[in-house]
Amino acid sequence: PLDTLRFNHDGQIMAMASSRAKDCLRLVHVPSRTVFANWPTAKTPLHNVSAMDFSPKSRFCAIGNAKGKVLLYRLDHYA
Repeated sequence: PLDTLRFNHDGQIMAMASSRAKDCLRLVHVPSRTVFANWPTAKTPLHNVSAMDFSPKSRFCAIGNAKGKVLLYRLDHYA
């Protein structure tokens, strides 16, 4: 089950994640209802996502995991 759901600043991207499954995070382009297939990849070290959010202008996405790490990713589309 999903336990984290966030929208970016303009509502175009929805992020959803589950802390119960390893590497379970998906980004959805809301206007087209399309899941981004190119990220995260199988090599993205997310582990069990416990929290996530977008920066105020969506330039970055911060993802916290059960290992106590916060991963920061730049979203090039908004940079």
